This record gives sequence, structure tokens and C-alpha cells, in this order.
Amino acid sequence: KDPVNATYAAMVTRLDKEVGRVLKALDDLGLAKDTLIVFSSDHGAQWPFGKWNLYDAGIRVPLIVAGPGIPPGSQTDALVSWVDLLPTLIELAGGTPPQDLDGRSFAAVLRGQRPTHREEVFATHSGDGNFNVYPIRALRDNRWKYILNLHPEYQHATHINRTAGPDRADYFASWEEAARSDAQAAAIVARYKQRPREELYDLATDPHEQHNLADRPEHAQRLAQMRAKVAAWMQQQGDSGRVYGEPLLPGQPATTLPQGGKAKAKGQKTSTPAKSSR
Repeated sequence: KDPVNATYAAMVTRLDKEVGRVLKALDDLGLAKDTLIVFSSDHGAQWPFGKWNLYDAGIRVPLIVAGPGIPPGSQTDALVSWVDLLPTLIELAGGTPPQDLDGRSFAAVLRGQRPTHREEVFATHSGDGNFNVYPIRALRDNRWKYILNLHPEYQHATHINRTAGPDRADYFASWEEAARSDAQAAAIVARYKQRPREELYDLATDPHEQHNLADRPEHAQRLAQMRAKVAAWMQQQGDSGRVYGEPLLPGQPATTLPQGGKAKAKGQKTSTPAKSSR
């Protein structure tokens, strides 16, 4: 009865089947033992606090690597970024990654030679036309997550509540309807639409990022340090925090936009956002 869950389950089932077909074909051709296989994906289904956000549900993605020199069944908690994939593949193929790449090879982690890779990972979300005008930046290490909402005066809105259809705006509308009589649903809807400028989470004790510690005096030094790192990273990336599209303000109705259309504000020009990593 839940179209979002049903669609997601169908996608996962289909993907699993197709990956299985590829692996079987490699085996049938006798190439399996000499082939490097990398499996990853994007952020998955359009959950309200997942895709188009920088919470862990939005920036943690699957990554499975198998092939020559990689111990079967091994696992690692090492922090890596998608920008690290290219240099890693170059090294695993016997090459030397260029020094001017944004990423760094984690081949040693895959081979079991090192337990760690990055101490921290930066993440960015810049928007998607008028569907999703809410720029966010974040820094995550092995325990802490800092989120900077560049324009907290805007209303947070995405395809989830701006695209018509049973798996999008209709789904979110059911939450808004529940919020009329359910205090817990009302709190969730309110948190989705309006964000503070800064968020700080202790992922060791709060893995679902429910308790914002940014205003706690005991975390002021950590907050300042992570804030400064994000600012320095944005400057290094040439990231001016530009807004793409026409934002919604608090209380303004989140009218739906055409299915599949990345509408732009009148006179809005399209340009390439700053480089990002997940």
C-alpha cells in the first residue's frame, strides 16, 4: 500500500537480478577471477531525510569491491569518497594515479594493508532548479557530523513534496495530513521544512541524527573547528554557495512542479556547481 516502499523494493529486486546476470556471464566466460568488480549506487529512494540531504541516510552509499588481491569477505570501516574511486581503480590496474586528482587511492585498504583512509569527508548539496533550492554543506569524520545550511531563512523543499505523483508529493501530503492531529508527525514535518543554520551530531550515540548539539556550550570548540574546516574547503573548491533556482520562504505553499522538469526561475542561468564529494 506504500508506493515509495513498493517502488524501492522493486528497484532493489531488479538491480540484484541484473548484477547476478553480469556475474554469471563473467563466470561463464572464465573471466571472473581476473575481473575487478565495483558495485556502488546513488542515494537510493527519495526518503524525506535521505536523498537531497546531507544526513548519513543521504551521503552513505553502498560500496562493494571484489577482484584480484582483495581478500574475499573482508570488511572495513574506513571513510572513503566517490572521488577516490578513479585513483583507486588506476592503482589496482597497475598504474600510477596522477597527483592532481581530487581523490586518493584506497587500494591499500581493499588489499587489507591499511585499516583507515580519510580522517574526514566533505559533502555538498547545491540544489536542482526550482525543485530543490536549499544549499547545504557538511563535514563528517568517524564520529561527528557538522552540517551548514547556507540559507536557513529558506523553506527546505525537494522533489519529495514538489513533484506530483503517488511516490512523491502524494506521499509527503499523507504526512502533512497526519501532522494535523499527530504531534510526532507534526514535529517531523516541521523539522523537514525548517532547518537551523548549523547542526552537530554525535554519530556514536545518535546515529540517526536526531539530537542537534550545535547550541551546547560543551561542544562550542568542536563546532568552531568543523565550521572553519568547511569554510576553508569551500574556499579551496571555489564554492561561493551560489543559489540555484527560486527558493521558497517559510509558510509559502510548496506548489508542485512538472514531472521531470527542472524548472528555473525567470531569467535564471544554468552553470556548473562547485566540485563535490560524498
